[in-house]
Amino acid sequence: MTVAQDLQAFGEFNIAQAVASLWVFKKRPATGQMNPFTAVSVVMSDTLRDQLKTLASGYQASHTAYEEYSLLSQPGEGSFLSMASEQTLFQSLKELIDKPLEECLVSNVKQLNNAAGYILRLRHGENIVYCVKKANSDWATRRKKGMMNIVFNGAALDIVENPSFSISRSFDFFVAGGTVLMVNKSAFESVLNHKDTYEEAYAELKQEQGFAAAISDFAVFDAFVGRNTTHLRRMAVIKARGYYQNPNYMTRLREINGLRNWGIQFDAEGRIVATPETMSDILHVLLDHRLRSELSDNQYDVPSTTLVGQ
Repeated sequence: MTVAQDLQAFGEFNIAQAVASLWVFKKRPATGQMNPFTAVSVVMSDTLRDQLKTLASGYQASHTAYEEYSLLSQPGEGSFLSMASEQTLFQSLKELIDKPLEECLVSNVKQLNNAAGYILRLRHGENIVYCVKKANSDWATRRKKGMMNIVFNGAALDIVENPSFSISRSFDFFVAGGTVLMVNKSAFESVLNHKDTYEEAYAELKQEQGFAAAISDFAVFDAFVGRNTTHLRRMAVIKARGYYQNPNYMTRLREINGLRNWGIQFDAEGRIVATPETMSDILHVLLDHRLRSELSDNQYDVPSTTLVGQ
């Protein structure tokens, strides 16, 4: 099926009548043929099941369009980012949560500690929709030393003896048919280790002749970028935009750098000489994210840009 067909199937899926199961999953180092995930099923109360179903059905009405996933793309209002599920690690997760849930029931609360996320699996007839959420900082069972867990019950506060969890009122992405439908791009990348795509893009960038001609040495870049997801994503976007390949852009960069006293250094051949102190500045200018207001004349580093009139 096409992405459009999978999106239509998602929108028409009968969530109210679907059989629901909840799975909590963790990551583990991938070695050999070992599945990079583990998962256990969790029994839900009727109230929790209904709440999660209602939450999932809200996306059917609010998200009716899609755009293909790319390094530069971001989900728009009412729109998913899409990617074929076979291009991701979701297939490994699917192998686990398609098992009979009775065989995988959680037996100890420790199995829920340090979870990477949870999945609401919805089945109606032959169709299945997976609703995925990355675990956030509220997902924890450990008690803080010297603290008591309490809840407001009626008009009184009471101690909670059993471990408690917080479940967000949102999902990060869905899988319908053969398509991943993303609401939260960064959560998708984190859960399914899609950071590898950025690492590959950065490795390819350093092999490009145009980038090598713009940068004197990669050692400082490597130390600064490391395995930091944000920095890797920025390097991937720098590669996609390719401003460093434009001689006029690089000439203008050297001129404005001197005029504004940005402190970025260049060698005799006009290549950027990176230092730990100027790496943040270098990334912003290579992204074209350093802007000057025509109204206040102030200078800003911005997280993203949209062309006026676009």
